[in-house]
Amino acid sequence: MKTVNVRFLCCLTGTIFLAAGVIFFPRYISRSLDMRSFGQVEISKREDFSFLEQGSNEVFEAADAFQYLGREEENPTLLTVVKEPMQVNEDLLNEVYMQAMSASENGMIPWLGQDARVSGAAVYMDMNKNEVVENELYMNWTDYVQFAKYYSLAYESKENSNKKELLNFWYVRFSDEERFEYSFIVNAVNYEIYYAEIHNASSQTFVDASESAKLYGWEENQSNAFMYDLGVVFGDGCANYYNAFGYDIVNQEYLYQKMNIVILYFEEGESLYIERSVSERSVPNMYAGVCVGFQDLIRWVRTLPEDE
Repeated sequence: MKTVNVRFLCCLTGTIFLAAGVIFFPRYISRSLDMRSFGQVEISKREDFSFLEQGSNEVFEAADAFQYLGREEENPTLLTVVKEPMQVNEDLLNEVYMQAMSASENGMIPWLGQDARVSGAAVYMDMNKNEVVENELYMNWTDYVQFAKYYSLAYESKENSNKKELLNFWYVRFSDEERFEYSFIVNAVNYEIYYAEIHNASSQTFVDASESAKLYGWEENQSNAFMYDLGVVFGDGCANYYNAFGYDIVNQEYLYQKMNIVILYFEEGESLYIERSVSERSVPNMYAGVCVGFQDLIRWVRTLPEDE
């Protein structure tokens, strides 16, 4: 009986020491290794590891980033969606307004000012003329913001294959569901426009004029000349807006379902393709639209789910 108790105690003691060793011995070894390297510095070449940096926000570098769109691993990450108009940052709205009006004044996108008037907003009786007068009040189209979405895109650097750069941008839409709908994709730092889609009376007039050149008895050379003239105005507008030193217009015979394509040139030796095409109406009875932006970005927007 005593022999059995001794064996039991020996087994129990061995089991306890074994369990303690399994739990604490790896920790002891790990701590010993950590203490051995404590206070020491190892130097590695920068090329030997990957890292992420903020991009330069140059317009041609942004175009390089967007060329990867459509590849699953390179798609932008949606970080924030703001659908309550009162919660959209006022500074963002002001910056988008200034950039959009600058692009419009330069001729890159259709004119936005025509939709600033709201007819019939106020009616009063003119006693001198004895008639009812319809007053026109002016509004700011940024008051009609529908949503603001914030994205982040990581892309491979041209300088170093081990480095990825980061591009952040906003996708903002404005609409009163009747007279106008404006969509913009802008840089989150300098608010430069990468994509614009305009539906208003001005865009409808522009689309009608372009279609007339193709459909109503114009000779082919006249139609091409008309579209080339539109391309010159468009090219001038894009070059002025993006501060390019020159541009070329892609010949109409090489275009497919596009109004114009302009190639911008920069002093750094970089180039940038800007496309202009007709945009389908997203709202019934809305004006026909004009879409302007980087070619890869336009394709991405057209496949983007509305409920994202």
